[in-house]
Amino acid sequence: MPLVRMDLLLRRARAEGRCVAALECWDSTSVRAIATAAERADAPVVFQASPAEYALPGGAEALRELVEWHVRRTGIEAALHLDHGMQLSEVQECVRAGFTSVMLDGSHLPYEENVRLTRETVLIAHRLNVSVEGELGHVAGLEGDISVAEEDALQTDPEQAADFVAQTGLDCLAVAIGTVHGVYRGRPQINLERLEQIAERVELPLVLHGGSGTPEDLVRECIRRGVAKINICTELQQAWLDGIEASRQVNSISAPGRFYAPAFDCLVERIIEKIELFRSA
Repeated sequence: MPLVRMDLLLRRARAEGRCVAALECWDSTSVRAIATAAERADAPVVFQASPAEYALPGGAEALRELVEWHVRRTGIEAALHLDHGMQLSEVQECVRAGFTSVMLDGSHLPYEENVRLTRETVLIAHRLNVSVEGELGHVAGLEGDISVAEEDALQTDPEQAADFVAQTGLDCLAVAIGTVHGVYRGRPQINLERLEQIAERVELPLVLHGGSGTPEDLVRECIRRGVAKINICTELQQAWLDGIEASRQVNSISAPGRFYAPAFDCLVERIIEKIELFRSA
C-alpha cells in the first residue's frame, strides 16, 4: 500500500473519536519497529522525523525509501511526516523526497510571520498533494533543534487559532495546552477547557505534541475533545534504551543480532501500548 496524506488519517480519526499515533523514527530499526507494531495492532500510523532524525539514515529520501519498503511489506496504512521543520528549504526537501505531510514550525516567531511561513508551506505542499501541519503556541521542552523554557511556554489562544486556520489553509493544527516535549517534572496540568474552546472554533484535526509521559486519563480526555494525532518520541527512546540495558545483563555485545533483539521487542511493545491507548478513548 502506498503512503497516504496524513490529514486523511486524522480526519477519519477525529470523526470516529480516536487518535493516530505519530511516532518518531531515526533509523531502519525504529522504522521496522513502527511497521511491525502497526501490523500487529492493525492500525494506521504516522512515521515522522525532524531534520535531525532523518539525517541519521542518510537524508529525507533515504528515510522515505525505508518507510515505503516496510509499509509495502506489511500492508499497513501510513503517512510520512516532517516533524518540526524550521525552514522552507526543509519543507521543499521533504516534499521532493516523497513525504506525504510536512510541518513548518513557526510557533516561536511573531504571529504574522508564523502565518506567512505556514501559508507558504501550504502553497508548496498542496501543489504535490502533501498535507500541512502548523503550530500555534509554545510547547515547553526540547524537540529536535527547538528548545522552549517553561517560562516561555504559551498556550494556544482559541480565537487566534480560528484566524490562523482561516489565513493559512493548513490541514491540521498543533496546539499548546500544557504538555511538554521530553520528560515531565510532575503531573502535567493539561488545560482541557482551552482545548474544548479551540475544538469549538477549529474543525480541523488537532495535534498534541509532547505526548510522552502524559497520563492515560488525560490522553483520553484530549482525544474526546478533538485531538486526532499525538506525537511520541521520548518514550520510544526510553523503551529502546531500557531494552539495551536489559540485554547487557545477559547478552554479549559481540553478537549484535542477539544483543539488540530485546531493545527491538521493547520498542514494538511500547508502540502497541500507545496505539491501543489512542483508540480506546
